[in-house]
Amino acid sequence: MLLRSVSKHVKDQNWFAVFVDFLIVVVGVFIGIQVANWNENRAQNEQADGYMVQLADDIRSDLTDINTGYRTSQWRLAALTELLDMAGIPTPDKSHLLERDLTIQRPALINDSITYLMNASTYTRFLDNNHPSYLSLVNTGNATLIGKLKPWPCIQSYYAQYQEVLLFEERLLLFRSEMVRTLHDAGLSITGHVTESETLDRIRSHDSLSASMSSNRLFVYYHMLVLEDLGKRANLLLKALENNSGNCDFEEGSL
Repeated sequence: MLLRSVSKHVKDQNWFAVFVDFLIVVVGVFIGIQVANWNENRAQNEQADGYMVQLADDIRSDLTDINTGYRTSQWRLAALTELLDMAGIPTPDKSHLLERDLTIQRPALINDSITYLMNASTYTRFLDNNHPSYLSLVNTGNATLIGKLKPWPCIQSYYAQYQEVLLFEERLLLFRSEMVRTLHDAGLSITGHVTESETLDRIRSHDSLSASMSSNRLFVYYHMLVLEDLGKRANLLLKALENNSGNCDFEEGSL
């Protein structure tokens, strides 16, 4: 209809009418583009809000894992400390890092039976590295969508630190595996299958075993520190996500 009207006005050399027709076309196209942009922007805002909710759920799940890992390492630290003390092996309370000195905790024991201590001395729980929402968001490659998330720098910083903790846990797993090997070399198992006195005698008489247990004790404490720091970051990020805020005030890592 509009094309027929334009043709008629050109034929009649009614240039004002032609101009009006042209203006109608331009305005119509402009409005159409604006409506499309508005719809796209609204859809991306809704998508961004959805990601914020999903990321917050992931962080809450992380906090559960972090707290479980921390308590497990605290339990393991208590067991290793008690075994070494009972065997008469020194258990220093200080650890010296380049940046600062650390005082190693001495958590309370729930049970001091040899079976309990041997089992707890090797038990570990690590992070699961399951972040579907973050990976989905990154894989979209949509810079406009990502830009709508004000906490995005905080999100990136948190997950970078999370990966650092995973790398630390890989090293801790190697230490734990080496300790289990030295236990077996000394004729001991994590089930505490021999008597308390015999277990302590073997820890005392096998230098590689007592050294491995001492090293594991230190690294288990380090594990508690990095998990504690990650937990603080997770709580700050969760608050930023809930408020759609770019302010997370992350501090430097604990190690």
